[in-house]
Amino acid sequence: MSIKIQTMVWDRYPGEDHELLLALKLADFCDDNGEHIFPSIDTMAEKTRRSPRAVQYQIQSMVKRGWLLLVANASGGRGRACEYRINPDWINGAEIAPISAGPKGAKNAPNKKGATGNKKGATGDVKGAMDSVKGCNGLHPNHQEPSEPSENHQPARRAPRVALHAELLNIELPDTIPFAVWDMWCEHREAKTKDAPWTRPAARVSIKKLEMLAAAGQSPQACVEEAVLRGWTGLFPVKAETVQAANGTAIAADWWKSESGYLARGAQLGVDRSKFQYFEQYKAKVCKLAGPGEWMEELLRTVSRESEERYEALYAYFNDIPRDKSGNTEAA
Repeated sequence: MSIKIQTMVWDRYPGEDHELLLALKLADFCDDNGEHIFPSIDTMAEKTRRSPRAVQYQIQSMVKRGWLLLVANASGGRGRACEYRINPDWINGAEIAPISAGPKGAKNAPNKKGATGNKKGATGDVKGAMDSVKGCNGLHPNHQEPSEPSENHQPARRAPRVALHAELLNIELPDTIPFAVWDMWCEHREAKTKDAPWTRPAARVSIKKLEMLAAAGQSPQACVEEAVLRGWTGLFPVKAETVQAANGTAIAADWWKSESGYLARGAQLGVDRSKFQYFEQYKAKVCKLAGPGEWMEELLRTVSRESEERYEALYAYFNDIPRDKSGNTEAA
């Protein structure tokens, strides 16, 4: 316990008044140098009459503006309490400004401060007693702070993915693609996102491919149903059977799983290996000429684990969607 640091906190603490009680409790742990602070979140919550989550937000706020410094065990975990110290520059007289009301600060700070909403109390320089939430009542043992905004709760972490899925589902469709067909494709691709990212570019390419299939006399619904049935992430014309090897040459049924299989299948399809600098380029050419099948899906899955951009380029190549100089896929 440091009376010296506690006195400094009373006189000069740079944060909001609802954090003052927590700052005093932290000072109760440290020595005169502001060191050796090992706060238990549950203990701090009990002593400051706040929820553990609110205490965590306040400590993060203190660290962010530099008043509190994280010394060790940033990842925390059972048996590994975080160690903090109060900024020695502040102890020596330096001023540390509070967080401005930016996108992050606005979420962690109270909704309103005093009568004006932007100032502390009615005068701007006093944490006034005119506000029932701030001022004198802020440190009352029975005082209850407002709950944290919902955007700080755990479910909000999935909001971007959910929002993107809704955006892709409700994208504007051409007349040739019924919404029910697009809904089926979106649900299938969302479930396959680990194998192939379901992104805005992938959705645009899918729409262009369905338009091309429809123009060629293929039913978009039949093509989507075939892809869903076979677990594909690409859209291909519906065919009765895949073309077998030419000239009766025998190749392995799972030729796409080995380099020798690719070379044998490429020779049957008339693909000259020597014209390709990289074997991956050769594989892409062989898969495309072989037509839709598990070989395409396997190569797409492999590439998706390496690079989302390479996956989108290969997906566009397999679906005959040209790419402009900037790398964006465009319809022919």
